[in-house]
Amino acid sequence: MHTLVNGIQVFLQGDSSSQPVVFIHGFPFDHTLWDDVSEQLKDDYYCISYDIRGFGSSEVGHGQYTMESYVDDLEAVILQLDLQEVIVCGFSMGGYIALRANERLQNFKALILANTSTSSDNDEAKLKRAKAIQSIEKEGVEPFLDNFFTAAFTQNYLQENQDKIALLKEKILTFNPLGVKGGLIAMISRTDTTQSLEKTPPTLLIGGSKDTIISPKIMKDLASKIKNSHYIELQDSGHMSMLEKPKGFLKALKSFLITPM
Repeated sequence: MHTLVNGIQVFLQGDSSSQPVVFIHGFPFDHTLWDDVSEQLKDDYYCISYDIRGFGSSEVGHGQYTMESYVDDLEAVILQLDLQEVIVCGFSMGGYIALRANERLQNFKALILANTSTSSDNDEAKLKRAKAIQSIEKEGVEPFLDNFFTAAFTQNYLQENQDKIALLKEKILTFNPLGVKGGLIAMISRTDTTQSLEKTPPTLLIGGSKDTIISPKIMKDLASKIKNSHYIELQDSGHMSMLEKPKGFLKALKSFLITPM
């Protein structure tokens, strides 16, 4: 089942009377990143995923996004669906959205943060994203995506799952480049959310031992700043933890969701 909220395509699985869990995908993917997870959880939880504005089947609009506008969209989804006591699960850029939303709204029951960080971009990172935007404008999304996949996945996964990688790439190449560039702009615009961690609800953190984008050290440091937190490191996983180690990822989620408080 799906519905539209302010131009955002929202996908619903499970009983609406069950505990709601909102899943926020990372850059540059769409809600289908969570399909296998939602399928495994839908009998016990109300699983809500959505395409971040500019990605998947959500509206693109002007493409001038900020992290604040992404949080506005998340808030609109929660309000329109009348979700209560929400657990939010954010991966990578989805984690940035979840962390800023937690800072602004302060009413989540729990957080699940996968391969993400509270820090804003330093100058080096800002310039790298600006260069990526310039590259997309000149050469299109495909060359950028090839470089991104090399960083996001371990070499073993890339070599052993070429068909899956090809399908992911094919899907992303259907997205409007304006939306992809807008995602990069939004990440450049994000603020540091470290200072609000003392107000964070119970939190599960999931990292990959071979993640070169968000290192295990960053995830461990993040966990150490949250009073009620639990850190799981998936061995031999790169940045794309729910794809590279789906069984371990799902096991961590299920264990946490049983008793997140």
